[in-house]
Amino acid sequence: MAGGRLSDRITVQRKAKGTPRPGVVVTGWANLEVEPGVALQLWADFAEQPGSESLVAGRDEAVRRAVVRIKDGPLARQVTAADRLVGRGAVWKIRSTPARSQARADVLELTCEEWVNAPDWEA
Repeated sequence: MAGGRLSDRITVQRKAKGTPRPGVVVTGWANLEVEPGVALQLWADFAEQPGSESLVAGRDEAVRRAVVRIKDGPLARQVTAADRLVGRGAVWKIRSTPARSQARADVLELTCEEWVNAPDWEA
């Protein structure tokens, strides 16, 4: 697929610190915002790869991977490998720095892995 149709809508999330009550600081995930109250959402194309399994904590776990393609632009260039994506009913860890597609100069590619039991926050 050389860039695809960009028919999936994704939301980009980044780690952020918050204080739910005085004296308690937690790190959680918050939508990256284009402006206050407006989440950064991008059109994307998911090229899911066949499932595989990996050994995690002594047990086999199915792993769902995808190459996610997004249209290059100032907003898309804000996405980093430390962020995560929400799309297709799942949370996706970004496993690679966004790179320009070899097939299309106007598309960035991100290698992602579905984040099963994704944490919402860390104490």
